[in-house]
Amino acid sequence: MRKFLILTLLLTALVTEVQCIPIYKRGEFSFKSTKVKNAGGEITHVKVGAYVGNKLIDEFTTELNGTPMETTVDQIGQIAEPDLNNDGFPDVTVYLGYYGSHPNDSYYEALIWDEEQSCFLQADGYKELAEPMIDDKTHLVYTNLRDGPEARVIDYYGWLRNKIVHLRSETVRIDDSNPVDFSGLLDFPCYRFNAKLDGRISVIIAFQVTDGNLVAGYIYYPKAKTPAPIMLLGNVYHKDDGDYYYLSEYQSDGIVTGEVMLKHQVVDGWDNKIEGTWTNPQTLKEMKLTDISFSREMPTWFTKSLLAPEDPGNIGREYSFRKWHLGAEEYMGGHITFRAAGKNKVHFECVNAAHGIAEGSSEANRPAVLHGNWFEYHDVNECNYSFYAAFFPRFVVLVNTTDNSTLECFGAGASFEGIYIKVKQ
Repeated sequence: MRKFLILTLLLTALVTEVQCIPIYKRGEFSFKSTKVKNAGGEITHVKVGAYVGNKLIDEFTTELNGTPMETTVDQIGQIAEPDLNNDGFPDVTVYLGYYGSHPNDSYYEALIWDEEQSCFLQADGYKELAEPMIDDKTHLVYTNLRDGPEARVIDYYGWLRNKIVHLRSETVRIDDSNPVDFSGLLDFPCYRFNAKLDGRISVIIAFQVTDGNLVAGYIYYPKAKTPAPIMLLGNVYHKDDGDYYYLSEYQSDGIVTGEVMLKHQVVDGWDNKIEGTWTNPQTLKEMKLTDISFSREMPTWFTKSLLAPEDPGNIGREYSFRKWHLGAEEYMGGHITFRAAGKNKVHFECVNAAHGIAEGSSEANRPAVLHGNWFEYHDVNECNYSFYAAFFPRFVVLVNTTDNSTLECFGAGASFEGIYIKVKQ
């Protein structure tokens, strides 16, 4: 769990550091494109030069997606400078032509301006999008494709530096005058798995994932007597053979009533190979997930993200979680309380008994200092134990920020670490 909330690790493992020397300002650049042809006179690539004055600073080459329609050949290489990632700096798009299979079959390359490095980065994945546009409301990149005669599918994309990231999909009936508003999902990727438990019980698992691998969403049993979404929280680990999701099913009082494990692997860039289980933590009865399908289209009951940062003035007084402990034959877990100690400051008291007992509190003259929705508190005890807390509207996540030697004061591998549900405002 520690891996998914340490802020300094969010991007460094996902991008390659780029050094651009010398440093120029964005407004100094101009661009020129050149069409590259093969021996038969067909355009195969487009080169774009980035200039400051008459000096070529960098050059980017893009291979076309195939053979474009002849009617668009003259326009290939046309350059525009929209702000694709909404960072306040113009980026660059390059027209790659129209390929004629569908009305939206026009494609573009993109160069993303990196203000930190003062250079352009060639976009990863943008040239595969059909007729990409920018949404005026969300400022996200989106595509809008017909799905038969009666509906259209809108796919929304965000940016992780220069990589295009698929966030969510929406299917809208053309004659629907009141479509569902999913803008409350924020800019986190969406994942939806429709499945059955042991081939019998229908279930929908839908969640979002942060850059730091925190997972938050719901599990829904549509054929239950009174169906309602049940909160799912946990984390994902990325390995060579796929993404592994470990999620707990939390009731509103913090009791964990199920454990979900999913393995999701994308084969050959498009085929989703998925397997998983649901386990009752009290009986250890395990049910295999079968008939699994994947999409990025959220159910109509999931329109608001659970991952919005909590307002520091709205932190609850009590948070807890309880999981069944087979040895003790009772629910055991964690409990943490907060009380205000001035603007953006809180005192806390924590007891976590999931793996032995870890307990401690802030010092009377040293409250925790909030930085937006998080704080890090050092030296809780004589072993110098420290932890990080991140607040969201319905829960708080505690993560150890010191090594295992600092757990010696608690013993039995205990710590504050865990996801605690807000039980008292």
